Parts: sequence; C-alpha cells; structure tokens
Amino acid sequence: MFFDNEVVSLTGRIYSIRASGKSLIFIDLDGDSAKVQIMASAEHYVGKAFEELQQTLRRGDIIGVEGSPGRSKPGELTVRATKIVTLSYCMHMLPKPEVGSTGLTMNKDTRYR
Repeated sequence: MFFDNEVVSLTGRIYSIRASGKSLIFIDLDGDSAKVQIMASAEHYVGKAFEELQQTLRRGDIIGVEGSPGRSKPGELTVRATKIVTLSYCMHMLPKPEVGSTGLTMNKDTRYR
C-alpha cells in the first residue's frame, strides 16, 4: 500500500541493486544507520530514460530519491521512486559484507586499509 498523495525525499548509499525484468529495479538504500528499499518502475518514473538509469547506477553510489512511501508485501519500508538523481559516484568498490557480521567490523586488516 503506497500513499500517492505524500511525497518524500531521501538520500543514501546504494547497498544493493536487484533487477526484476527490464522495467523494475529494487535498490537497498543505506544511510544514517537505516535501510530503505527503493522500488523504481518504468511506469511511475519521471525524468531521464529508465533504461539509462539501470545502466548508470552502481553499488556504493550516493543517490537522491523522490517518491511515495509505503510498505512492500513482506512489510518492508519501501519508496516508489518517481525521480532518482546520482549525487556522487563510488570511485572504489565497497567490500563485500561478510556473512554474519556488520560489514568490516570483524576484519581489522581490511578495515584499517
């Protein structure tokens, strides 16, 4: 259920991107120790070409999103994006998160590098 009469704007770092066909993208956005799922579909998207958006977004990029808030079927907080703007590109790939840990807290050598 989405609230189409409300519009929210948020920013964050792309944690993961999942494509579901050629007209739907799911993005996990992480920022300020909070995680939000972004659902970008071609039918609701306004702005530059949706196909171009799929090719330019990468894991680690910082993006700005504008859209309607709601909950997905499993109950996860989701924003149905109408506009996505890349604010900063990631120059170095983020390390893969280790299973069972919270990122780089377990591996001190990689964290200090």
